[in-house]
Amino acid sequence: MKKNKLFIYLDQPAGNQQLEKVFPKKMQLRNYKIEYISTQKINFSKKQINEYYKRTPKKDVPNFIKNLSNLTEFENFLKKLNKKDLIFIRERSVTADKRKNFDLYLFKKYNIRTIFLDYYPWIECNFKKEFFINFMRLTWRYYNFFIGNLFKIDYSPHYIIGSGQYNKLRNLNQKKTKYIDAPSLWIDFKKKIKNKRDLIIYVDENIFYSRDQFLFGNYKNHKKVSDTKLFLINLLNFFEIIEKKFNKKVIISCSKKHIYSKNLFGNRKIIYGKTLQLISESKLVLGHRGDSLYQALYSKTPVLLLKSKFFDLKKNTYINSRSINHFNKKSYFIEDYLKNKVDLDFTIDKNFYNSIFKNYFLSPGTKKENFSNKIETELNKI
Repeated sequence: MKKNKLFIYLDQPAGNQQLEKVFPKKMQLRNYKIEYISTQKINFSKKQINEYYKRTPKKDVPNFIKNLSNLTEFENFLKKLNKKDLIFIRERSVTADKRKNFDLYLFKKYNIRTIFLDYYPWIECNFKKEFFINFMRLTWRYYNFFIGNLFKIDYSPHYIIGSGQYNKLRNLNQKKTKYIDAPSLWIDFKKKIKNKRDLIIYVDENIFYSRDQFLFGNYKNHKKVSDTKLFLINLLNFFEIIEKKFNKKVIISCSKKHIYSKNLFGNRKIIYGKTLQLISESKLVLGHRGDSLYQALYSKTPVLLLKSKFFDLKKNTYINSRSINHFNKKSYFIEDYLKNKVDLDFTIDKNFYNSIFKNYFLSPGTKKENFSNKIETELNKI
């Protein structure tokens, strides 16, 4: 029996590690053959895409994606789809941010069956902990919502996949769209450890550059850290304070997006590609603003998010906002810890953790399983 096709839709470059988070290679679908399509060449220049992948390890560069180069090619592709084929919208954030709706217009025109993934959780403002930052954050959100409505197209997907109680309640009354309540893709539910190991983890974010900077903003002159040498000196001195407190060496946890050619962290152990596992097993997590930190909400791990005088204002604001709204704890500068201007806080607010987790990552009554397992089950029903 010939299978229909499930096309995974992307509107920007991505690495294999990111793609397999949603659709691991081991996934088996009874009714569909999985293929990938992307409109990245419509949204970005050839130079931007090449720069994005330039320093990415070869193993993380996907070579199986069908790239649609222009709107005519995209429309001709949609015209040829079978009526029972599905398009899974894995990523269309760039298209939405730029107020482009060419894809939605064509999905509607050709009555394409689509599944939208509510990819990234927007967690509500914790005004009790911080008013001004959250007032600005909420104002910006409403501004984008208002502008977005000016370009809005009347389109309803066949399915929406979301996580948490807030998403579930928001989508319950959809008439044209079926809502699929799934565990969050940001949490690895297999890695909850009851008896934690005596580990202290620093979640590295690559101090030199971010691949995304080549897609957004003025990447030519952009530096993630204004003075790498001084930042590292301060970071390593901060590690020593933590290590003296706990009598334990900090372990550096890195993704596979970038491999350091030499150890920059004072010969501390570096582990690649196991961040969620390490967060689950550790007794303390240090970091800045990485998405992997969501795992700490599930494993009930204390988190200390660090700002730096060598980060720009935008990044420090993001770090503080994440610390306040996701972990109910203000973030401070590494340099202030070194000068004893602020005290270290290793506590966690378990009630706050539980509330955030329930509202945005796993709604009550939903089975604790990994996102890909749930999606495989649901797709096999379609």
